[in-house]
Amino acid sequence: MKVRNKLKILMAKNDIRSVTELSKRTGIYYNTLLSFYHERYEVFNSSLVATLCEFFSCNIEDLLTLEEQKEGA
Repeated sequence: MKVRNKLKILMAKNDIRSVTELSKRTGIYYNTLLSFYHERYEVFNSSLVATLCEFFSCNIEDLLTLEEQKEGA
């Protein structure tokens, strides 16, 4: 299983055009958001997830999803 995020979808729904804009609006460091956006993470920062959920007024399941990995992945 792999944890995926729906950040691109949430950004599009809220007319946020870049990670830079999201960083400025949330106060989350750009590099932190960029890594999250590109799904380069091994562990989750609960503060990051909470801040994004609060900003987008969504639940965790609106931001994160669990997907089965393909064979050999």
